[in-house]
Amino acid sequence: MVKPVTIKDIAQHCGLSVATVSRVVNGKGAVRAETVEKVEAAIQALGYRPSMAARALKSASSMTLGVIIPSLTNPVFAETAAGLQQRARELGYTPLILSSDYDDALELGAVENLLAYQVDGILLTVNDAAASAALQRLDEAGFPYCLMHNVPRHRVAGYIGVDNFRAAAEVAERILAQGHTRIGMISGEFIRTDRARDRHAGFLAGLKYAGVALAQLVQVDPVNATGLQQALTAVYEQSEESPTAWFCSNDLLALAAIAQLERMGKRVPDEISIVGFDGIQAGALRAPALTSIRTPNLEIGSAAVDLLLTQLNDTSSGTGRKLGYQLVAGGTLAETSVIRDGSTPGKTQDTPFQLFNESKDDA
Repeated sequence: MVKPVTIKDIAQHCGLSVATVSRVVNGKGAVRAETVEKVEAAIQALGYRPSMAARALKSASSMTLGVIIPSLTNPVFAETAAGLQQRARELGYTPLILSSDYDDALELGAVENLLAYQVDGILLTVNDAAASAALQRLDEAGFPYCLMHNVPRHRVAGYIGVDNFRAAAEVAERILAQGHTRIGMISGEFIRTDRARDRHAGFLAGLKYAGVALAQLVQVDPVNATGLQQALTAVYEQSEESPTAWFCSNDLLALAAIAQLERMGKRVPDEISIVGFDGIQAGALRAPALTSIRTPNLEIGSAAVDLLLTQLNDTSSGTGRKLGYQLVAGGTLAETSVIRDGSTPGKTQDTPFQLFNESKDDA
């Protein structure tokens, strides 16, 4: 049996976003004449037949927005949800928030549930934008959505996030500037999230730019980080050349690492430095405050609402924005106490951002 042509097929054929093709098919929103002609030609060539039932369902607005986040307890996503909820209410929309618990199957199930509720659009953070069955389902349905925190490389989609690669490379630069050369990274499992992979890649590129290799990598379950205790204990029991500084891919891991190191009798930052990522309030309130990349989580949520509604009502779709971030000094990163010869790590010819472009081309 021949598989029916979908809106996603038309979008790929035209080199346009699914949302743009959907607007042409449904006659909603202003679209440039040449774009309409391109889509109509593709519809004719591929034999696309729009679903009348689906079109009827979309004709009325429910004034609700679906929201899918990986965790309700992670402060990053709690702040993001707060930001989008406030903005949605200002604009007369009610958000319906679901959690996927970092589970791909639950992501897809949440999408199906929200489609059944006939929400007007969906705001979501997925584990991996490049391989998400949830996003594939939305693309095939021609359903409007906006990603939060994900920065997709291999699909055209609206998104609001930060440049995780560049931010992590800057962390590497800051740690190296303090004289550290034995540097480790603690991360969520790469198989779970694209954010963890981008931060790892950026951090490695920053180290490589200075001619320094990553001394240790510890990966833990982002939902249950109990393995961190055993991992850090093993690292410092097995070698005297253990890292003097760690970059943690999120602040919750950084705080857990500090707690474990202190249980082991290690002093932070006197003996070991720690840098996190997210800038959550718990890190800012401890003493000394956690050195971290602060991301604008409230703004990511509110800006995602604006972008999604723009996709629903205006001409822009498939566009994304990377918001600014800040490396907050805190007090958990100190100059290494290891006596050095006064030399600094040598720089390679490529910048970390050139290395990133190369890695994207290879992906």
